[in-house]
Amino acid sequence: MNNIVNEKKFIESKLGLPYQSLSQSYLRAETALTTTSTISFNLQSANVAAPVITEKLLNLNDVFVITHVAIGARFIAADSPTNLQQLNAQVYSYADTNVFSGTNAVNIATLWNSNLSWIINRREYVPALSCRSFLSVPTTQTAANSGYATGPKTTNGWASPFTSFLPFEPTVISGRDTLNISLNLGTSVAFDDSSASVYATMEVRGYLVTNAKS
Repeated sequence: MNNIVNEKKFIESKLGLPYQSLSQSYLRAETALTTTSTISFNLQSANVAAPVITEKLLNLNDVFVITHVAIGARFIAADSPTNLQQLNAQVYSYADTNVFSGTNAVNIATLWNSNLSWIINRREYVPALSCRSFLSVPTTQTAANSGYATGPKTTNGWASPFTSFLPFEPTVISGRDTLNISLNLGTSVAFDDSSASVYATMEVRGYLVTNAKS
């Protein structure tokens, strides 16, 4: 039987959400990085006054069931990126030295040595999940990442659409919940360089129920 059908049946039986109301979907939050020891993510539209065009946030009256989580990073060669630059900036699941090459941008590698904490309505769901779980370095990389300066230019490739996504115990959040989601670096780290922007990205996949709280 299709894995999606199994997931929806499990969610219906264990979480009480009707099967027919569960739609495959995703949420995505972007956080511009400057100098910080904690990177917070906002998945709810009510908490973000001016969303980045690549964000997909949870509306106030909606409910989302999280089944997979990924943490990644993006680099844009502009201090104030346009919508087109945002849309063209790939999400990386490792510190590609061909991309994150600025004085501070190289510190993006610290993302995958941090830990993720997740608090919902003041209840600690995830105390400290190792972000190394989200690290995914492709087998085929560009020349500089492979340890040599010259040679044939190859491409980065991932084996699956779910590469770098970690399976998550089905967790329900709503647009009205109090969510505290953060990466804890342990010390202050500078990421921002002049004429460049660095973002941490959180994407969660799962099932959306619209107007569940209306």
